[in-house]
Amino acid sequence: MEATGSAGLLNAGGIGSESILISRAQAGDHEAFEHLFNQYQAQIYNYIYRLMGSAEDANDMTQDTFLKAYLALSKTSQDLRVGAWLYRIATNVCLDELRHRKLIKWQPWETFVAAFHPTQVAKDSPERDCINRENSEEVQLIFAQMHPKYRMCLILREYHDLSYDEIAEVLNTTRAAVKSLLFRAREEFRQVFAKVERQPGRAGQ
Repeated sequence: MEATGSAGLLNAGGIGSESILISRAQAGDHEAFEHLFNQYQAQIYNYIYRLMGSAEDANDMTQDTFLKAYLALSKTSQDLRVGAWLYRIATNVCLDELRHRKLIKWQPWETFVAAFHPTQVAKDSPERDCINRENSEEVQLIFAQMHPKYRMCLILREYHDLSYDEIAEVLNTTRAAVKSLLFRAREEFRQVFAKVERQPGRAGQ
């Protein structure tokens, strides 16, 4: 089950107020960090849940994300974009766990997209229509069969409505790499969706 929370993760609270909270948290103000946790916990949980497909994993890894964020406070800039920073930590937590489970092998984003550079990404988004009209269980089934890195990009774009530049910041890569990843992610989503639709028992649903 997904948590609910305010929209606009990257902009929630405003950069100015967030920099004050970061400064206070760095100075040892636990209430300031608790405020950031309360502000972002639901969105980070939802992101991890969609990536991992497990409420138990999402709970544990959300806690791990914020623990890592707390421990990294002393090395962060006060004017950082808190939302992008937390998304990046959550992404790395998920990737580390997937590698630990041997579901993916390590490779940098640049290597991952090097073999494919589309000159243009389609403006339409059939997968968005599917996500909107299909029940969450079926969409989660499709996500589970996708490569984790494609799934990650698609979730950031379609569920969290991040721009290419914002996704690039979260994934610590380039805008061009994000466009390539999203192109391939959409293609894979369509292929998996078509396969799911052909499964026995799907007729008439």
